[in-house]
Amino acid sequence: MTGNADLREALTAAGASPLVPTIVDPQLLEYQRRYAPLVRAIPSRKWDSSVYYFNQRTARAAGGFVSDGGARPIANSSYTQNGFAIRNLQAVGAVTGYAQAVTRGLAGDLRAQEIEGSIQGLYWDIETAVVWGNSGSTALGGYPQFDGLDSLVATFSGGNQNAQDAANASLSLGWLDRLIDMVEQQSAMKINGPGWMFVMSSTAESRIAQLAQANQRFMGQIEVAAGLNVMSYRGIPLVTTSFLSARSYSMGAVTTATATTGGSLAAATYYYQVVPVIARQGEILPSTEVSQATTGSTSTVTLSFSTPNGYEGAQPNLYKVYRSTSSGAETFLGYVDATVGIAADGVTPILTTSIVDDGVKLTPKNASTVPAQIPASYVGTNAAMKPQSSGSENIYLIARDPQFLLRPFVRELTPLDVYPTTAQPDQLPYAIVSDCTLAVRAPKYLGRISRVSCSLAS
Repeated sequence: MTGNADLREALTAAGASPLVPTIVDPQLLEYQRRYAPLVRAIPSRKWDSSVYYFNQRTARAAGGFVSDGGARPIANSSYTQNGFAIRNLQAVGAVTGYAQAVTRGLAGDLRAQEIEGSIQGLYWDIETAVVWGNSGSTALGGYPQFDGLDSLVATFSGGNQNAQDAANASLSLGWLDRLIDMVEQQSAMKINGPGWMFVMSSTAESRIAQLAQANQRFMGQIEVAAGLNVMSYRGIPLVTTSFLSARSYSMGAVTTATATTGGSLAAATYYYQVVPVIARQGEILPSTEVSQATTGSTSTVTLSFSTPNGYEGAQPNLYKVYRSTSSGAETFLGYVDATVGIAADGVTPILTTSIVDDGVKLTPKNASTVPAQIPASYVGTNAAMKPQSSGSENIYLIARDPQFLLRPFVRELTPLDVYPTTAQPDQLPYAIVSDCTLAVRAPKYLGRISRVSCSLAS
């Protein structure tokens, strides 16, 4: 007997940890999010063919003054037919029957939850393509794309102008006015109201909000889709998307090499910048300028790099290559596919790790692997398009009238059952498919400001 001197020890929570139950909040946090309004805001139409064809009247019958009793020559309207190829998108997933069973108490139907998440992700893929897709550079590859706004709204001068280069000038309300005026002159109709929309990053919208403090009479709220209420300028909605911001991501190091045969590059020093277009993000900042001297008149230049990553580890859909013979003066040379093909398993992409410029075309490569077919010439060359710099972005003014802009679809994000196999009998696979395109029926009735600085004031 030791009386009050007895030592008594309490059993702490740490000591009893094997007995403490693990309780998980059933509310799932969606930690990967995007602003992706364009799929909802652009008019869509069911289409039961592999190509969306439409007709345009490009000129009306001529007429004018005539003498009393006279006649003018017979004249007719002019018509043309254009088309946009429908492209296929897909997401494939699976859960095991065991995972479905053991998670039911917390997640409910795990497979249904995965299908819902895959549908949302595929919407982001469509949204990326609406802004950044390019058909010409990918049509012969494993993942054919349709043309997005970057490809279709890129005429910086002439009678069909639909783009202006801000040359890294700070965003002002005046740039929005200039964009409205350009589209209004081309379309010969009043540009206002919810039939149009500005498309921009959230940073650009915040900058406009800063500028608008002294101009509130020009601002307001407007509904562009059910439950989608946004700020407006001069009656035109400001619609934000997550696919126009580089988020400070940039292309990594690029190295160069040259060969004296196999191409048609003349003797000179060539300066390059490479820009990736990242899946579910868009264009990020260009690589640091690199240069390569060539000799003779049959040279090539090879640009080599490691595959870049963007936001949340996403990888490229495309590359954009800029070139000049003067340092700092690069202009757009062409789009390049981010894959060179599909591996022997039929599903794994072989990623582009180098690009060869032979003076006529850009060829994607991975070591010695090249695509079975490539475009015969540069795709999208544009001397007026220049690389973005940190803080600069694109802002678009586009119509929401199906007469001008439409997204035809065959299947709109349709779940498909994929059945287990004898090799994987406990798999519960599924696929989500969508088939659509962006039909810009009147490209000169859309507008773009390129390289406008959207940096926020402190």
